[in-house]
Amino acid sequence: MATRALVIGGTGGIGYAMACRLAADSKQTTVLISGRTQPQNIPHPNIEFRSLDASSMSQIQQYTAAYKASSATPLDLLVLTQGILTMAGRTETPEGLDRKMALHFYGRQLLIRELLPALKDDAKVVIVLDGLRGSAPAKLVWDDLDLKTHFSLANAANHCISMTDAMVQGWAAQQEGTGKKIHFVHAYPGIVSTGLMDSLPWYMRGAAKMLGGLLAVSPETCAEYMLNGTEEAAKERAAVGWSCIDDKGRVVAKKPEWTKEEIKKVEEHTWKVVEEAIKAGGEA
Repeated sequence: MATRALVIGGTGGIGYAMACRLAADSKQTTVLISGRTQPQNIPHPNIEFRSLDASSMSQIQQYTAAYKASSATPLDLLVLTQGILTMAGRTETPEGLDRKMALHFYGRQLLIRELLPALKDDAKVVIVLDGLRGSAPAKLVWDDLDLKTHFSLANAANHCISMTDAMVQGWAAQQEGTGKKIHFVHAYPGIVSTGLMDSLPWYMRGAAKMLGGLLAVSPETCAEYMLNGTEEAAKERAAVGWSCIDDKGRVVAKKPEWTKEEIKKVEEHTWKVVEEAIKAGGEA
């Protein structure tokens, strides 16, 4: 599919399966994978590993600066799958962000912002989170978007999903009049058989694995749906510049469209929080 791809979160689970699928499809494709730990098995010689703690905004800034300085070949595909499954309450990183929200939202948006100059004019950006379930401005706590005082697992999920929807629409809108045709996809992977369930409390693992055994697909099947769906969505909604796809890679219809004012509020909040985190990381 792509000749050069970068998969953040590509060291395990869905991201690893997507990276392997891309590398296997063409020996001419270079696939870079990044995460905290290098996989024990890298099955294709055209996969390269670069270390990154994607929960740290300052590390992301350093990583993207180094990437842009070292690579003259633009990216065809940027895939963002980093994440964590946890039942813990708000758990702050050294930069003052909830770790779950840092991985699922803030870090992903910073990676897009910093790597935009490194993308081809017709590149695709895939955010694997939850592009299926309804998300809307009404689900946000507008005066506490980073959930300093209103944190719950449900609020964190709603905020990350909803703000991602707002941002993909905002990224697409920014291309108007530039001649660029980068397509932004918010994807829902569904239930996938990865090792994430092992991170649940012991008393929840049995039921989760039983349910997963009945409903889950393999990471390889999910990767196929996500990659094929991205290609088809980019064709179907080329004029719009953004898409949400479900666990079979089908375009989700009737997603709420955010107003310019709502998108601007999310963007301003996002960059304010990100810049504060980068400053805190630099001072640590």
